[in-house]
Amino acid sequence: MAIMDKIQNNIIFRALLKVESAVMIITSILAAGIVFVGVVMRYILQMNFFGQEEVLCVVAMWLYWFGGIYGSYEGSHIKGDMLSSVFKSPRSKKIVELVIQAVSFVVILVFCIWGFEYMAFNLRFNAVTTGLKIPMSLSQMPLLVGFLLMELYTVFNFFRVLLDKDFGKAKEPAEEGGSE
Repeated sequence: MAIMDKIQNNIIFRALLKVESAVMIITSILAAGIVFVGVVMRYILQMNFFGQEEVLCVVAMWLYWFGGIYGSYEGSHIKGDMLSSVFKSPRSKKIVELVIQAVSFVVILVFCIWGFEYMAFNLRFNAVTTGLKIPMSLSQMPLLVGFLLMELYTVFNFFRVLLDKDFGKAKEPAEEGGSE
């Protein structure tokens, strides 16, 4: 596991995680702020916040996709695997997890290709929103970035599982600190 620890402690890897966290924090604050301003303008000031949905869409796309990226890194995203509860031996669990990671790699690779083609299509036609004329690429870029980084983390998790000698083994519960 030493190689995976080296990768995970690499300055670039850690910087990437910090950027992801920063994007999630900033976009969360922005999304809440935009909704708050919209409510104040509509119900207190009796004014319309023209283009609120367009701006919120851009912010929300970055928030959702970077949340997905971080979930992919952590392995905390929603999983529908029933096989891990069927197999009991650590070796079987490891094989199942490796197969899941390999299939995920192939599926995400297809989505990366589609995301790239989708982004190229929108850049070619300079698509913009109807009201504020915000480039559509601003809300579609996180899709491509998301799939690329999810692919990176899938490869990382594949090798993390592959090299983990203790994967699937029951872990001893940590002893309680203190005495009776």
